Amino acid sequence: MRTYLWAAAAVLLFAVPATSFADDEVKPEQLKKMYDDALGQLKAAQDRKAELVKENESLTAKVADLQKQLAAAQDQVQTLKHEVADTADRTYYLRAYHAAWQKFLTRYPEVMARWKLYLGHSELTMSFDFPDVPLLNFGDLSSPDSDSEATTARYLEHGQPTGVGDGH
Repeated sequence: MRTYLWAAAAVLLFAVPATSFADDEVKPEQLKKMYDDALGQLKAAQDRKAELVKENESLTAKVADLQKQLAAAQDQVQTLKHEVADTADRTYYLRAYHAAWQKFLTRYPEVMARWKLYLGHSELTMSFDFPDVPLLNFGDLSSPDSDSEATTARYLEHGQPTGVGDGH
């Protein structure tokens, strides 16, 4: 505020001699008008400064709020990344286990037939193909060879083979 007063005083001091060179007589009305103009400009500058301070405070509050939101969003992203990594580990384990189970069932058709019966499926009523797991590249595990099909059919016709499931 003092800076503005000094500036206004300097303007008045330099304005008065400039007008005195142009005109020998300076009228008091002109001095009053120049003083009022300088005061008006000073008041407008002070008002604008107050507006800028208020605007700066509101923007500072908005920045603080946005920083809080950003921190919360970053925390949520980190949590989600950890969940994704944990889920990826679990699903990899399950996919590998499922692929190993498929491979086991294709090697032992008797167990496959018993498994299908346990699940309530039979070769005559419903086809039981396991989905391929292309990410593990274990090959085509969904189609058993002809020997395992014959053994499965024989199992279904004759029931449970001797020695299977009776504790021996």
